[in-house]
Amino acid sequence: MSAASSCRLVLALAVQNLGRRQSRTLLLVAAIAVASAVTFGGVVAMRSVVASMQIGLSRVGADLMVVNQAALTNLTDALLTVEPTDSTLPADALARADVAGIARLAAQRILRTDQSGLGGAGELVDLIGFDPATDFTILPWLSERLTGPMQPGDVILGAARNLPLGTQVVLFGQPFRVYGKLARTGSGTQERGVFLHMASLIGLGDDVQARTGAVPPMLEPANVTGFLVQLAPGVSELQLRFALLSNVAGIKVIVGGSLLTGIRQGLVALLGGLVLLVVALSASTAVMVMVLFSAIMAERRREMGLLKAIGARPGQIVAIAVAEAAFATAAGGALGVVLGLLLLRLFERALVHHLSEMGIPFLWLDGAGTAAIAALCVAGAALVGMAGAWFPAWRMGRRDTHDLLWKEG
Repeated sequence: MSAASSCRLVLALAVQNLGRRQSRTLLLVAAIAVASAVTFGGVVAMRSVVASMQIGLSRVGADLMVVNQAALTNLTDALLTVEPTDSTLPADALARADVAGIARLAAQRILRTDQSGLGGAGELVDLIGFDPATDFTILPWLSERLTGPMQPGDVILGAARNLPLGTQVVLFGQPFRVYGKLARTGSGTQERGVFLHMASLIGLGDDVQARTGAVPPMLEPANVTGFLVQLAPGVSELQLRFALLSNVAGIKVIVGGSLLTGIRQGLVALLGGLVLLVVALSASTAVMVMVLFSAIMAERRREMGLLKAIGARPGQIVAIAVAEAAFATAAGGALGVVLGLLLLRLFERALVHHLSEMGIPFLWLDGAGTAAIAALCVAGAALVGMAGAWFPAWRMGRRDTHDLLWKEG
């Protein structure tokens, strides 16, 4: 018999066996469906909740702020921000110190000037340079923006500046496009600020010098006004503050809200715990399938003995049992995905309601992500079933034909 014919025969026998014992098959499918529904619904819901909370908590800004000893700072309920000052720090100060415990780091340059040409004559404008690639305190506050990423010739306006998107503004004689506007933050510097690429702000140095007679220190490439820091998971504000003060001279470290810092760090642990829960659930399901197929193999030992008597090899007996388990558990996984979607819809209103009360927008995982998790659940269910059925079938396949036909147990 060719390999293809043998494979078709094994699959046909597996399907036939599932159909002959419908009640047992339905119980197996139902058990797998429940486990898959919990896994699929739990993963999708948790990923959606965590993503939504991360978006909401990202607006809290930094955990710590590092500035020159002489700099002014502003701590509001919403945001930790650097105030405009001529006191600066070396742009590589923290990189040279190589302090552990920093998850994200964003530098800012802030120039307060009445010579920019924006607004009325002599109006103070805060020009804030940042790097969109490393920023985690400005872009989360965008309430409206143009499509596509922010370009070097774009600016973002604070909530106090009312100009339409796409409008051209002129700063020190150079044109910029209004890319986006921020929501209200409660910080004066952010409300009236004009945010632009770090390199664009530095590029204004010659024009600023032409109008004011000097290049401000924060426009020198080697300087920054301050650093905004987000803690790594498991690192306390006190630990990092002590490490920074011990390794970097001439700085002041301002601490943000410890409660929200703890919540942000807890989200990472939450996802890790969810992975462990899924692994434990998969392991318990595999054990359940193994126990079930041990009973099934014991019940069908004479059938297996007849197959061996007519020439079936041990590997083919194992393949039949594994194929049965794969079909049944894959069907259970698919049914579990459907049940999981129904559960998600039932809990949707409650989830959205509670998060909206916390001021956090709820965002379901996108369609591609949900489909990927669904496919993984179905494939995972099939693999778990195959793993659970393999050992009992392997033991049965090794037994002597005479034992299978005539001995009990």
